[in-house]
Amino acid sequence: MSDFGGNPGGGAWGGGLWGDPWVVVRRSRRRSEAERYALVLAAMGITSRLHRDGEWITLSVAPHHAASAEREIGAYVKENSHQTPAAPTIRPGREALLGVLAYACVLFFLHGAALRDAFGLDWLSAGAAQAGLILDGQLWRTATALGLHGDGTHLLGNLALGGFFGFLLAQLLGGGLAWLAILVSGAVGNLLAAVLRSNEQTSIGASTAVFAALGLLCALSWRHQAPARFRGLRRWLPFAAGAMLLAYLGVGGERTDVLAHVTGFAAGAGGGFLLAQIGPRVPLGSAAQLAYALAAVLLFTLAWLIALAV
Repeated sequence: MSDFGGNPGGGAWGGGLWGDPWVVVRRSRRRSEAERYALVLAAMGITSRLHRDGEWITLSVAPHHAASAEREIGAYVKENSHQTPAAPTIRPGREALLGVLAYACVLFFLHGAALRDAFGLDWLSAGAAQAGLILDGQLWRTATALGLHGDGTHLLGNLALGGFFGFLLAQLLGGGLAWLAILVSGAVGNLLAAVLRSNEQTSIGASTAVFAALGLLCALSWRHQAPARFRGLRRWLPFAAGAMLLAYLGVGGERTDVLAHVTGFAAGAGGGFLLAQIGPRVPLGSAAQLAYALAAVLLFTLAWLIALAV
């Protein structure tokens, strides 16, 4: 037990157990802080006393407990010294909505172009993510395949999920950076899937990017948790929730490309960890968001120009 009152013999020393003097192991200006240290010691079975010494609150223990008390308090201070990451700034919904509208326009245009062989071109053959061709160097297919869909149901499903996850991510990162991250992570997910497939396998669809967006959201949510409040398995709740969504939305149906969904999620999670690490150094202002958006448009357009020219 801790004696939160009384004078242990005056000053920093006083009568202790078996007549031994009490040893001061910590001085604090705030009584609440000193009481927390006393509770830490009490939890370890170490008796302590608090005493006011001028402007200080001293915490004293018996001499044979001094080393253990110093060690326990030091460990407590170290464990709780990590700063909680600043809460993310939620951006206006209008800004996030612009990216969703652009995403929908791009998917509708490419779906219509592929159905009608617009300009006399075979868009599906030119842009599909065929594993063998990607590994032979046609890396642009990892991006172009994200804009192609087999039918209207496939398209609408990816529009709904992709728009939802993209909207949430844009509120965290800004519209330009969010959609650039989704595009790059989706392309990386298709590349990973190509490495793991047989050369003849082909895939299309924005779902790789959709689950990359989910992975990005999970990683960024993990980053913004308070270390002092969430420990052990609770730290991984965002990824557990993401894995449940992946299992529920991404592994059912005969035509579901499970591998691409998993690799997309993994690529997005990796991208989210990277953004979390470099986040303070990444500009997020309006000019930067415009630059990110232009970079995403240029990368995707360049990929399609190369695909249609080859």
